[in-house]
Parts: sequence; structure tokens; C-alpha cells
Amino acid sequence: SNGFIANNNVDATYLNRNFYDWNGPFANQTNVAPSKIVKGMTMRGGTNSPSGLFWATDSLIRVSFNSQATSIYWTYDIISSQISIMSSSAVVEMDGIYFWMGVDRFYLYNGSVKVLPNDKNVNYLFDNLNYSQRQKVWATKVPRYNEIWFFYPRGTATECTDAIIYNVKDQLWYDAGQAIGAQRSCGYTTELFPTPIWCDWNYDPVFSPPHLMIGAPTGEPAAQANQLYLSGNQTPLFSPGDSLCFSTENSLNNTYLITSSEFIFNDNTAPDGVTLITCSTDLPNFLAIGQLVYYVTGGFNIWQHEYGVNEINLLGEIAVYSSITTSDISWLTGNPSQNSLQGINRRMHLRRVEPNFLQDGTMAMTILGRKFASGPYEESSGPYYFTKDTGKIDLRVEHRLVRLKFESNEINGNYQMGRNLITAEYGDERP
Repeated sequence: SNGFIANNNVDATYLNRNFYDWNGPFANQTNVAPSKIVKGMTMRGGTNSPSGLFWATDSLIRVSFNSQATSIYWTYDIISSQISIMSSSAVVEMDGIYFWMGVDRFYLYNGSVKVLPNDKNVNYLFDNLNYSQRQKVWATKVPRYNEIWFFYPRGTATECTDAIIYNVKDQLWYDAGQAIGAQRSCGYTTELFPTPIWCDWNYDPVFSPPHLMIGAPTGEPAAQANQLYLSGNQTPLFSPGDSLCFSTENSLNNTYLITSSEFIFNDNTAPDGVTLITCSTDLPNFLAIGQLVYYVTGGFNIWQHEYGVNEINLLGEIAVYSSITTSDISWLTGNPSQNSLQGINRRMHLRRVEPNFLQDGTMAMTILGRKFASGPYEESSGPYYFTKDTGKIDLRVEHRLVRLKFESNEINGNYQMGRNLITAEYGDERP
């Protein structure tokens, strides 16, 4: 709080790297800003190495180590006192440049603070972000595609449901459109792995068939408050470190960690033997003989992103839906090859589309049409299915404003769009 930063000497012994000597010759402490410090990151310091950046809620501070000093070894300067930061996790470094989300715009630091321009979807973000959950906003990067992702809770959501993305190489902005892959609460990109590792906030458990809770067999002690008996040898399934629950409804609040499971041979039961399961906490007091018990796998998934083109989960592999929709095509605003005003207020009659894709699997094309630029009604024709060997799609569709929507939704489906060709002619008079 109050911009307080304290530097201290650190034990150089590998096995004993503890902070100590807070008041020694290598330490100093100061209040460098009027507001709370929320984030610190290392940076290249040159001759003043090591160096770092600290983000306060309204300031950016640089700290440098001066090895020639005799009393004050750490020096500070406020780079900017006119910045903001959305959350403590809203900063990411890419190729030596630091990017972060403020409360109403984006910033970068490459030696000086600059505003990161966004004239594409900045209002889409800030007009719909749930500021009451702003601390859950977090940033990460996908170096292979030169992307920086900012995840945020949209609307009334209390977890991240969307992401806004900046392409550093192409200097372009786009967004995830609330896709399933944007429902991520945290993650990490490291050079140790070729792909990002992100965590899902959706609870997605898989339950075993039900097992019956039994009473203590003759000659065995009664189960304690954190124990239960199951018939037979269940140790291969109910193993230490795993979880169990007593209902498939609201299972997140009804799940218990198994600390041990012991098979006890006892010929007073059928089949012979019982399994005594011990959990880390006491089980609910409503339990009774005959209660259904489920073994739980899954839960909160950790995903390896940018790996393959399918979603791979505990139940198998499923397709990832993807679509792309063109902008409006019409005679009024231009033609398929140029965006110049033609002055011909006629409907466009589509006779043929020649798809041009590098694709795997079957794709679908739907024709979307409207009468006016703004209107409540949009008609659709299709879908028309095509593969990589499809040369043309013949059709007879007519609209004043036309858009083409291409979709892929099958296992191993993938595509890159090239230059599609349209055979069109003048249609009827305007509506």
C-alpha cells in the first residue's frame, strides 16, 4: 500500500534462498507512489542490472541497481503517473516490450510509456466488461502466432468468458467472440513447452457407476467420521489422491479427497472382503447404509492449447466448431472485386460460388441476405456442403446485401481461406 517497495539482500546459497538482512547495505525501502503497488516484473537493465518495473494503480515505476553506490543501492524513477492497470495479472511481456490493459485503454512500455492504439474493438471490450470482477482479467501470449490475449468477464459473468487479442507482428486487433476457448481463468506460456497451458473455470467431472456404501462387517471397527466401507476390493478405483462424491448434482460442493483405501479380507461379506476408504475431511452426517458413492475424475480442466485441431478430453475427441463470415457484398456498395460505389441499386443474383480453401474435411457454406443495411430480418439459404475437391457450387439466390458464411465442424476439420470466386449478375429492382 501507499507505493511501498522494499529491496533486500538475498541468500545466494541455492538451497537456502531466503530473504534476510532487510536493513543491510544492499537494501533500502521507500514509498514511490501514492497508490497501491499491484505488479512487479524484471526487465533488461544494461549497466544498471538488475532492474525491474513496478505497476501501481496509477503509476509505472522503474527500479535500478547501482553497484557503485555507497549507501543507496536501489534507485527509482516514476516513468508515468498518468497510467492505469485493470488487474495485477493484466501485464504480459513480448520480445522485451511490456503490454497491459488499463481501465479504459491499452498501454505498452518499450523505454517509455505509449498508448497502444485500438480502433477496432475497444468499445466492444470496455462497454461490456464486468468491472466488479476486474481482478480476474489476465493476460498471456501465444508467441507462435505473435498474439497477446487479454481474458475478461463479459456482461454479468463472474469468470472470464471472452478475450481480446492483439497481433504484435501485424498490429491488428480481433476478439474471441465468447468462444468456448475463451473460458479460461489462468494460464502460462513458457519456453519449456511448445504450446500454452491454460486452465478452464468450468467444473466438468466424470462419474463412475454408483457403488453402495455398506456397514462395518462383523469383526471390523465402525467407520470413523471421515471413513466409509464399500463391498469388495475397490482399491484400484478409489485410490489415494482421487476424489469421491455422494451425488452427481452440485458435486463441486460434495466432493471429498481420498487419502487412503485399504482392502480388508473378510469372509463375512459377499463378495469376500471390503474396502475401507479414508478421506481428508469428515464426511456429511446425513450418510447412511445404502448411500450411493461415485468415483470422480475430471473437474477443472487444464488445456494444452494450439495443439492439433480437436478438443481432447476425458471422454475422447470432439470437433471444434469454427466459422468465418464475409462482409457485405452488393452492387450498391461495390462488386465482388472492388469496393467502389456503382450506383446500381439492384439486388445481386448469385449463380455460382467457386470455393478456394486449403481444407481438411467437409465444410458448409450458407448465403445470408438482407434487404437493408440495418434491419431485423436476415434470410439464409443453404447450407451447401463442399470438400477440397469441390470445384463449384451452383445455386440461384438473390438478395440486395449478401454475406457468405463458411463453417467447419467435424473431427480433424481445418481450413485456410484463399480467394473465392463468385459468379453474379444483376437481379430485380430494389425492394
